[in-house]
Amino acid sequence: MRKLSLLSIFFLFTTNPLLFSQKLYSVDKKLDSISDINLKIEFLNEWTGKNYRKLPVEALHYAKKTIEYAKESENYSGAGNALIRIALVHFRKEEYTQSISFFNKALDKFAISEDSVGINNTYLNRGIVYRNMNKYNLAIVDLFTCMEYFEKNNNTFELISSYNSIGLIYKNLKKYSKALEYYYKAEKIYKEGNQISFMYTSNTNIANILSIQNNFQEALNYYKKNLEILKEKPNKYQLAQTYHNIGSCFMEMEQDSMALEYLNQSLLLKKEIGNKNLIISTINSLAHVFYAQNNYQKALEYRKKALALAIETKNIEYQKDCNRELFAIFAQLHQPDSAIHYILNYELLKDSIFNHENLKQIAEIQEKYESEKKETQITLLEKENKSKMWQRNSLIVLLILLLGYAIFIVRSYYRNKKTHRLLQLQNERIQWHKTLLDQKNEALSDSNKTKNRLFQIISHDLRSPLASVYNIAQLIKIFIQQRKYQLLEESCHDMEESINNVLSLTDNLLSWSLNQSGKLPYKPAIISLKPLLENNLRTYSSVAKQKNIHLQLLLEETVMVFADRQMLDTVIRNLINNSLKFTKPGGVIAIGLNQSDNFVELWIKDSGIGISEDQIAHLFEIDHSQSYNGTNGEKGNGLGLLLCKQFIEQNKGEIRVESTLNLGTTFRITIPVAENTNEISTILSSNANVN
Repeated sequence: MRKLSLLSIFFLFTTNPLLFSQKLYSVDKKLDSISDINLKIEFLNEWTGKNYRKLPVEALHYAKKTIEYAKESENYSGAGNALIRIALVHFRKEEYTQSISFFNKALDKFAISEDSVGINNTYLNRGIVYRNMNKYNLAIVDLFTCMEYFEKNNNTFELISSYNSIGLIYKNLKKYSKALEYYYKAEKIYKEGNQISFMYTSNTNIANILSIQNNFQEALNYYKKNLEILKEKPNKYQLAQTYHNIGSCFMEMEQDSMALEYLNQSLLLKKEIGNKNLIISTINSLAHVFYAQNNYQKALEYRKKALALAIETKNIEYQKDCNRELFAIFAQLHQPDSAIHYILNYELLKDSIFNHENLKQIAEIQEKYESEKKETQITLLEKENKSKMWQRNSLIVLLILLLGYAIFIVRSYYRNKKTHRLLQLQNERIQWHKTLLDQKNEALSDSNKTKNRLFQIISHDLRSPLASVYNIAQLIKIFIQQRKYQLLEESCHDMEESINNVLSLTDNLLSWSLNQSGKLPYKPAIISLKPLLENNLRTYSSVAKQKNIHLQLLLEETVMVFADRQMLDTVIRNLINNSLKFTKPGGVIAIGLNQSDNFVELWIKDSGIGISEDQIAHLFEIDHSQSYNGTNGEKGNGLGLLLCKQFIEQNKGEIRVESTLNLGTTFRITIPVAENTNEISTILSSNANVN
């Protein structure tokens, strides 16, 4: 089910220079009309509190001005509130360290003025920042401190915020029972205040946690409460989303008929609303149900409908997601040409989204700069025209000349002052945009490295064994024509080895791509380790026999572990295959384990050629991995080891490697034992609910 996003999304607003100037002028005009300095501080704190989200640069300017007034009047609470505004601007820019610094300064000001409300509001905001920095211990201290104060003083709004923030921390820590405890406290306040408009969101938040705990039936009860709320206060959009969420719950409960019923009701309402993007989301969910039923043709039909609508609405984000899902469907249908077509489209769309956003931002900045430049020129021309007019009129009456000259001087002073401030603020805004573009360029560079490495693997390592199969097929044809039947067995063996290489690389590529896109299901269960190892050894016994390598399993008793069977099987298969490639004929590969209270350490040791320290340092990095040749010329590209690391970490374990050149290599992986499963958090599937 899709997860509820509990964080605000930060949008940058560009402003017309004339409107921007008028906004500042209106604030300054209002400020000039206030004579009492403490009332000025109160007005500016109120303005910056309302506008720091959409006008962050201006808010910073006026917050600093507020601090100057507060220093002059020794108004420490006013200074503390201004510092909170500055901290919030840095928080929205994700400059968390600077944000914490300003919150600390605010606490110092509130402490001097003994302002308990200001102190606890600062704790609440600072706790939220610590939460976003994943410093949960510090966040919990701040939030519990302010929560106790708000409970004692009946600060309802702040108390609800502290409950929801604490609930979100426990959710991130996967302590879902504790998260529910605080969400229920917030729900109780909503019920006592009969705040029906907030109950819809509260029910959805609680249902979200229940879904994470796989308690889909109780989650359904909360969604059905939302249906009752919507009967009293109808909202077609919320009703469509509620049907969608109920359908997603039934989908997770594998009650496909009920899931399809509610999803189709949602689809009908969304068609009435006429929002094609909403329609796409439900069509995608219907496709997911059919995919789960292994009805790939039906899933393909709905995904293509969603893609057509996304193209029609020019929604590149949905186009990207649909291409990724179509890749997964064609992978299941074993149609590699179509699968590769859609995964390439997905990569191109992902790049185009980023480049389009960059170009759009650059164009907006350039347009704003040119507009402001013209505005400044117009202002200067107006000054020159008025100056000439006063010079002509000065010849008529000396008194008018003196009066007009005085007016001109005063107006010019304030206009130049305003123009200077405008240019200064706009320069800060341009620098801010430049910082954001630099960050996005860095992210694009990392993405291109990964993409280039994958294309290298697909174009080189996948093509080489296929070319070998083609050449061997040609040789077989020649041997048959020449009746050299004794050579066919060796050629067939070579062909089998090349095909196995293609299949192994294809499996790794598909597994890695599905895992990166979040579509590879993670279903941990209790597994008996010994049969799994024996099955993999039997699979590779023929390869080992051909290279005269002895495979040895040093495991007598049955050990139970808690992991995803498919992922663990992939890891063991890749590690054994890797050892076989780099072990010389006559060598030994041994598999054993060491058991502790909470984890099993499984080790695979070979007597192969070993790995250098430089290679070990980048062994699990895709942008540093490179192709290697085994002892008999076998090809290795490093993707299998990267996949092993990702799967082991997803199963709450670790992977380590020890190696000595020409003596051998040992891979060690840790897996949670089955007795510790009660401490392993239930994993929410990737198809979580979003309201």
